[in-house]
Amino acid sequence: MGLASALRHVADLAEIRGEDTQGANWRRAAEIIDTVGARGTTRLLDRLRRGHDESDVDMSTAVRTQLREVALGGADEIILAARSSLPRLLRRLFDLNAITSSQGVALARADVLTLADLTAALDDGRIARMGDEFLLGLRRAAEALTFDVQPISLGRAWDLLDPLLASLAMECPAIDVVVPSGDVRRVEPLVSSLVLVGRASDPATAVDTLCLLPLVDDVLHRSARRAIAVVQWAEMDVRIAAPEELGSVLFETTGAREHVRAVRARSGTIGSAADEADVYARAGLPFIPPELRQHVGDIDAALDGTLPPTLVSREHIHGDLHMHTSYSDGRDSIEAMVAECAALGYEYIAITDHSASAAASRTVTPDQLARQRDEIAGVQERYPSVVILHGIEVDILADGRLDFADDVLQHLDIVLASLHEAAGHDGERLTRRCLDAIRHPLVSIITHPANRLVGRRGGYPLDFDAVYAAAAETGTALEIDGAPSHLDLDGDHARAAVAAGVTVTIDSDCHRSSALERQMSLGLGTARRGRVEPRHVLNARPLHEVRAFIARKRRGR
Repeated sequence: MGLASALRHVADLAEIRGEDTQGANWRRAAEIIDTVGARGTTRLLDRLRRGHDESDVDMSTAVRTQLREVALGGADEIILAARSSLPRLLRRLFDLNAITSSQGVALARADVLTLADLTAALDDGRIARMGDEFLLGLRRAAEALTFDVQPISLGRAWDLLDPLLASLAMECPAIDVVVPSGDVRRVEPLVSSLVLVGRASDPATAVDTLCLLPLVDDVLHRSARRAIAVVQWAEMDVRIAAPEELGSVLFETTGAREHVRAVRARSGTIGSAADEADVYARAGLPFIPPELRQHVGDIDAALDGTLPPTLVSREHIHGDLHMHTSYSDGRDSIEAMVAECAALGYEYIAITDHSASAAASRTVTPDQLARQRDEIAGVQERYPSVVILHGIEVDILADGRLDFADDVLQHLDIVLASLHEAAGHDGERLTRRCLDAIRHPLVSIITHPANRLVGRRGGYPLDFDAVYAAAAETGTALEIDGAPSHLDLDGDHARAAVAAGVTVTIDSDCHRSSALERQMSLGLGTARRGRVEPRHVLNARPLHEVRAFIARKRRGR
């Protein structure tokens, strides 16, 4: 393309970023190139290259600076740099030759800046006027780009979000509410995009403030109510809503595509709403918790009244029954873990380090358990507000036996059992090993039953119906593990388990004190995805009921 066309292309790229003033300057530069002609352009760029500011051409200082960039580096370099600073969706659409720069501007003005925006826009008709052929190309591009997405774990997502949330709280007081939305709010194990929704009485000023935060490495787009920012190399979509529209923005950004589409179909239009409950009310629905906004089945459940009235939440949790210390592969001491749990207000906790056969970096031997018990007793004296149960996470061995003998386990307050090692077994044999542990009178909880590793392994192919039946029959709890690498039982299995009469626990499986609260929260979110109620959860009960639960099984119910 000619130089003037190239500069207009750069102007479009600037406008996609929301930099309208820069875009206008680039357009003025293109007009100058058109006006002076080829020879005049050569002379002008030569003078600018040599640092001569005087010129017969009328131009502002900003335009002169931009033309000097062209003189020194060439238009192609400027285009490459400008494209690299666009939101990822627009970059990839250019890579696929799916859009022109003017079409990119039109998409940005329609608030289509992420893949989620594109799929929503193709549904809601906001870009319908761009032509059928163009829309068909966008649909094909959207399908191709879904394979480009490289999701991160939910734990990594929180690692990225937490510093920005803290920075916003400290340095942007005008934003009085900030809520992680999208995949994170639904507690998806794998997160494809990072979205924050904030509330401010003056959204435009709030956007300007957040774009200046030291934590923000780059701003790929900004408008009066939105910024696409780069933080720690990750693209973050930050929406700032006025108070009267917070509910509708949260709704639009939280639910899975099918859920949002179905609610919109019922209400006709979403409109503005200060509260999400109002969005659902307009659609003739009760409020649906974020974790349940997966598909239309949850809408059907809301309509027929089968959604639980109360899902389990942090306020229901009395304690955490699964955590590790430096006795095995945990980072922190018993006292550090207990101190943090006391600060969290727990009534009780269980110290449950790995048994000797676990493939952990460190494990506990039977001989070390006595020393650990003595240390727990000393820590207990210093932290009387929280009762410390002495337990173990014992491996279920390849032959179905437990890693420690009964005469060791019977002296512990609580025994957790785990299928860490598949040993090359198929689903039938793994199920048999799990059932052997469930039927052991000293085992109170089966932890992360499928032993899935999020993003790496889907979990063991157990006969879950048999596992649920045995757990319900024997009074053995199944765990919903909050470690982001597990989140196991997952939501679907948790729902099936409680429907089968199983008692569940929600635990952090934490290996460092600083993550205790977060991993309990992730476990709770996973449980809520499974419609788990407080009545289903062992550690939503006071200590005396937990002790009674353990005792009943030990004496054969």
